[in-house]
Amino acid sequence: MADKITRRWKVTGLLLAVSMCLNGCGQLEIEKRSFPLALAVSPAVGQDSYEFTFFFEEMESAGSSLYQKDNVTLTAAGYPQAYAMFGRLQAAQPDDSHMQTILLSEALADDTQFLGSFYRYAMKEHHFSWNTIVYFIQADSLDKEELADATGDHPGSYLMNMAQSDEQEKNAGVPTLGDLYMEQQNREKVLLLPVLGEHWPPHVDHYVVQSCGLPQQTVAPDTARLIQLLQGKLRKMQLGLADGTIVELSGIRSERRYLPQNGRWCVELHMDAVAQNRLQLSEQERARQQESTDLLCKRLAPVTKWAQIRDSDGQLVQPQYRIDLQVLE
Repeated sequence: MADKITRRWKVTGLLLAVSMCLNGCGQLEIEKRSFPLALAVSPAVGQDSYEFTFFFEEMESAGSSLYQKDNVTLTAAGYPQAYAMFGRLQAAQPDDSHMQTILLSEALADDTQFLGSFYRYAMKEHHFSWNTIVYFIQADSLDKEELADATGDHPGSYLMNMAQSDEQEKNAGVPTLGDLYMEQQNREKVLLLPVLGEHWPPHVDHYVVQSCGLPQQTVAPDTARLIQLLQGKLRKMQLGLADGTIVELSGIRSERRYLPQNGRWCVELHMDAVAQNRLQLSEQERARQQESTDLLCKRLAPVTKWAQIRDSDGQLVQPQYRIDLQVLE
């Protein structure tokens, strides 16, 4: 019931935004528009072109089927060509300003020419929102029917809700189209690009670390969390100790200090820890505190270079780090 109410409100908001735009813009009539909520892009097999799939979702609008359209897949040299082709073949211009989710093939992470062109065009007026979330997909070619089935024919809404309902992703942030566009222009941040696995239902299988606008390496979700921790983007996480105890780390606060005595940066991490299923003995508490600190230090060591700290020349530097971990009763 709650999901239906939430979806109904989202649809109402979308229809209201569409009507406002139509009244204010004076451009195409609503009958000559279509409103895809998700877009998937992958290289076309055996061709120097790309497949663009526009996903539509059923919308209850007083019994009208105006927005109920079949998904459309087109092959074109780029998005502007696919956009124009859609209008010619479907007799309805796509309105992509309400797009909720974009799915890009992982193979495109290295295709900087295509991505640069796509991001620039997408950010033009009347096209995608800056807040459109972006996932990458592991498979070179997307099984559109399987994706539609796995998401209840609502891939755009499903993936957007997945990002917002996952507390870790909500805190750290799935990248938006605006994030990726700005990074293509500035090339100064370290971004984590979430890659969905080949098997459904949708789930994040791994991340691509992007630095200076280029993919650098692939990391597992646990490693991605550590990078987000160093970047100050996490507020809580879990550690599993050798005896099976799960330590909940919360209240994480990150501070960055420059140490003039040795000319290096230091990331200071302050956090509280609660060990679940623990014995209430102070000696064991102290042992778990030390074990948690040692384990966290060990795991952080390989990823400190992605802490997103740069020197005066703009080069990424590998900082020192210090962990202040307090075990709570």
